[in-house]
Amino acid sequence: MSTAHPGFCPVYRAIGVLQEKWVLHIVRALLGGEKGFNELARAVGGCNSATLTQRLEHLENLQLIAKRTEDSPGKLARSVYTLTPAGRELQSVIDAIDGWARQHLGAADVAAPA
Repeated sequence: MSTAHPGFCPVYRAIGVLQEKWVLHIVRALLGGEKGFNELARAVGGCNSATLTQRLEHLENLQLIAKRTEDSPGKLARSVYTLTPAGRELQSVIDAIDGWARQHLGAADVAAPA
């Protein structure tokens, strides 16, 4: 616990952010490089556009991702998302989850969603 902010627990706060549905899927997809909104939606899979927009805005507010707009003559503007340095630091979290899953959750152990 921090003495500067009594009651603040960084682990509790981080889990609160990372447990939000789709957040780690978004981060994982962006670890492979920048993506436009539609490309990101396909990479994440199953997330509706309203929820994806909300999660992206939240991650941008937390400075884990950055958004830029690409304008092309005769085309609609395209939003492109990339991880910030803080977002890229989540690679170690993803790697830790991967290592744990490979050790404890074999492919046969994963039940199909109901």
